[in-house]
Amino acid sequence: MFEINLVPDVKNEMIKALKIRNLILFICIVVSAVAIGVVLVLFSIKGGQDFAMSQQDNKLKTLSGKLMNYDGLDEFLTIQDQLGKISGLTENKQAASRVFSILGVMLPQGNDRVTLSTLNVNLEDIENPVLEMEGQADAQAEPYIDYRVLESFKKNTALINYDYGRYVDENGNEIPTACIEEIGEDGNVLQENGNYYVNWYKNRKGCDPSKTESEDGQTDSSSETTEGVDENEKTQIWRTPQYNKWYKAQQMTLDGEISGVAHFASECVKYSGLETGNTVKWSSENSCLVAEDGVVVSESSNAKDDSDNLVLRFTATAQINPEVFAYKNKHMMLFGPTGQNVTDSFVQIEDMFAKRAEDCKAGDTSCQNTENSTGAGSSSTTNSANVTNRTGN
Repeated sequence: MFEINLVPDVKNEMIKALKIRNLILFICIVVSAVAIGVVLVLFSIKGGQDFAMSQQDNKLKTLSGKLMNYDGLDEFLTIQDQLGKISGLTENKQAASRVFSILGVMLPQGNDRVTLSTLNVNLEDIENPVLEMEGQADAQAEPYIDYRVLESFKKNTALINYDYGRYVDENGNEIPTACIEEIGEDGNVLQENGNYYVNWYKNRKGCDPSKTESEDGQTDSSSETTEGVDENEKTQIWRTPQYNKWYKAQQMTLDGEISGVAHFASECVKYSGLETGNTVKWSSENSCLVAEDGVVVSESSNAKDDSDNLVLRFTATAQINPEVFAYKNKHMMLFGPTGQNVTDSFVQIEDMFAKRAEDCKAGDTSCQNTENSTGAGSSSTTNSANVTNRTGN
């Protein structure tokens, strides 16, 4: 007969169970303590935030009360609003005076003349500026066909290009417009051997982008200064690239990229070169047209000018690219198909305008008042009056 003692094993199991219970109880106590601590921290943070917000609310109420009691509040808000609109006004500002530059290359001079009696520059829609004009076409040389002058005027206008951009130094920094001289003493664009250039007054204050000034107006010590420098000394900057010279000096690539020399960074003209043997053939392309659709003539008829010469009076419109009138576009230059050019700095407006031609009088056989509407062919509008020699020719 055998007897088994089970008490020790049961006791061991009880001891293990107690240990597990104590461990679980300890963990629960620790977790509870941590949770209570987190809650206390959160409450303290919220209390601090509420206190800070309360202080700010009180401060805002105090400042609001002072502001509402300020007598000049309305004027201040008006000035502030206007200051906020300055950038927008500058962005949309129009240079209406450039219309004379447009006319300077649009109106033919010499034997074929087109003069205007009325001109309206419509800039109400800044995205679609329009020139509304009434004028007269006058052929002053044989075969005295006035309609041919008008047709040439219409077609040539569609070929006028414009160009604008910025002048930069050798490091690509923009030179202020006020530091640039584009027009000579004779009122013409500066050029040499057919190449355009400007004068840069580099020594004048604020005209050298490579030099910076501190708040007290002193030149940065990193830039060398020399007392007694001539502020009227001129540095020449070519608007027309010096192709081969710059290419040999590695200042211009065949893709037309220019660096390391002061130059004109055009927004319209792209340059390119093709190297063949020891020579490079350069070309330029201008993608900016002043009036892509040219001049649209709505009506034309025979008339007599103030010298009693037969002319072709017309009414027309021309839609101008809005970039031409945009004031933000600096150093604007226009190029006509016959080689003439003008800038927005100066243009000779003499002979652009003339007295309105008078209607043909009854019984005047040399002035047949045949009205010509838009789209009429040249064969129907070039009547006998158009090809007859006029008084004074």
